[in-house]
Amino acid sequence: MSAAGRSKWNKAGLALLVITIVGAAAVWVERIREVAPARWSSDAIALILPDNLPEANRLYASAWLDAASEEGVRLEAVTASEFARRGLQGERPFAGAILPDTIHRQISTAFVNQISRFVEHGGALMLVGDAGVLDENGYYAEPASRFSTLAGTPYALYSKLHDKMSFNPTISGSPQMMQALNLPPGRWIESGGQAVVSGYGEDTLRYPVLHTGDTYAGTIRMQAQDKTVIAGEHPFGKGQVLFVNLPLGYLKLRTDGILMHGFLHYFANRIMGQPQLSAAPEAIGGLVLNWHCDAKICIPAMEQLIKAGVFKRGPFSIHVTAGPDQREFGDGLGVDLNNNKAFQETLRTLLAQGNEIGSHGGWIHDWFGKHLSDSNEAQMTTYLEQNADAIKRLIGHDQTEYSAPTGNQPVWVTDWLDAQHVDAYYFTGNIGQGPTHTYRDGRRDGHIWSFPVQTYGHISTIEEAYTEHLPESEISNWLTSLVKFTENTGQIRLIYFHPPGAVLYPDAINQLMLAADAAAKEGRFRWRTMTDLAHFMSRREQTVWNISNDNESVVIDAANAASLNQLTWLFPIALYSEPRVNAGQAKVEQRGDTWAVIAADVKQLRISTPLIKKALH
Repeated sequence: MSAAGRSKWNKAGLALLVITIVGAAAVWVERIREVAPARWSSDAIALILPDNLPEANRLYASAWLDAASEEGVRLEAVTASEFARRGLQGERPFAGAILPDTIHRQISTAFVNQISRFVEHGGALMLVGDAGVLDENGYYAEPASRFSTLAGTPYALYSKLHDKMSFNPTISGSPQMMQALNLPPGRWIESGGQAVVSGYGEDTLRYPVLHTGDTYAGTIRMQAQDKTVIAGEHPFGKGQVLFVNLPLGYLKLRTDGILMHGFLHYFANRIMGQPQLSAAPEAIGGLVLNWHCDAKICIPAMEQLIKAGVFKRGPFSIHVTAGPDQREFGDGLGVDLNNNKAFQETLRTLLAQGNEIGSHGGWIHDWFGKHLSDSNEAQMTTYLEQNADAIKRLIGHDQTEYSAPTGNQPVWVTDWLDAQHVDAYYFTGNIGQGPTHTYRDGRRDGHIWSFPVQTYGHISTIEEAYTEHLPESEISNWLTSLVKFTENTGQIRLIYFHPPGAVLYPDAINQLMLAADAAAKEGRFRWRTMTDLAHFMSRREQTVWNISNDNESVVIDAANAASLNQLTWLFPIALYSEPRVNAGQAKVEQRGDTWAVIAADVKQLRISTPLIKKALH
């Protein structure tokens, strides 16, 4: 396809997705009402690891456990031997199990048979990527993976394809499936009625997958362009298999974690019907709007937006490059925050209205973003410090938020921010996700939270849309569809603007604000700052909670040494009767097809809810 043809196809596809997403969500909800889990159980889900997991691979297990925690899913890491021992008497020791990619390729035939019995007797299994494609001697099975019967299709066809067993296609599913995986509009584009996964810089992404057979015994949820099965649900005996032909762990460790998070949510919620701990305060979705002010031209644009009433909403996260220069030293194009009394007053007014003020990089925007590297920490730290000092003088305390000029943020910058007790930073990896602890370069961030930016196909800023001559109505539709996405899913996402870019599409900004106003009035949307959400996520992370059974009821016990305030547990109404609060304080609300139990400012809570009889069978 020519560049011109590709551009036309991309814009058409992007425009279509914002039309379909609202209707798609409604159709998907109707379908889910008819779906019961393979067999309900309140036990934890087992992440099955090799008995002798090398130290170098332990980060993969950590990534799965972190993702589950952030998704509010009960996941327990166990070795294959432990999993086998806990089922010796024929009991089903876990509600479900996950066999992860990359780190669990080699599995004995005996354990393959035990996993098959686990599913056949009513267990739920998420079978991921290349898990178990090698036998105990390190050889590929012939003619296909020993898990092919469970998966519902032959795959890992080494004897037939050899080194062409895997390939890198684009992947697609229905718009409804993307919504079910919590992939926001813009992280996928629509073509021919199918939603194709996209990303920052590219309208379509390619992923490493294994070729599969031409037939599938279950329900296909995602496919590659040659009809290779990417994801599907396959009933097996009394149980259910979610086959995910993607290296979810590999991708998570390389700043593309949204698919791991999405399939974890889908497995626990859609396949197993388990209660989940919402990632949003009171389970109310919303947006973080991150304003980047990096040059003097930002100031009149901000004044224009203030006069238009944009900043009466919020609160927002506003990040400033504070030095007197922008592109090169001495050009005088920066905001010169330390000496610009009028701009100081503007920012202090915005601060008093509840907005957060943080740093946008190090003192001189373009130069800093261009010259920052993995190896010049000693030289460049001084510019981070200068910017942080200017922000501290303005707001009266150490900064709590940060964003990187040109998205350039070496790992040492993240470590510096963490050491300075900065709570959150904007990030150009993990596109489409909510706040997360980022994994990159073989390590995990410390306490700091990253906030991935949302993109519209391959673009992320209004300036890029303007340069590519995208109609303002198209950007308006995308922004309002993000509001609708957060309303429907209870998720929180980050978008960002430069004030000079925002004033290029004033109606799109106005429509975004009006959509948010209407959703907020219904109690279904809130603007958030990076700081307040990072504080919530850190407190939520310290919560200890467990699920147990008591006389055909589900019981959740939760405790937090600080407070459980605004933490919210969600129960599918199709499976659970109205929850009761047995200890502590909480309010119970019906949110569409979900019960929401919202904790008050207490340190301990017990919730119980009878299971609807049909879910027991």
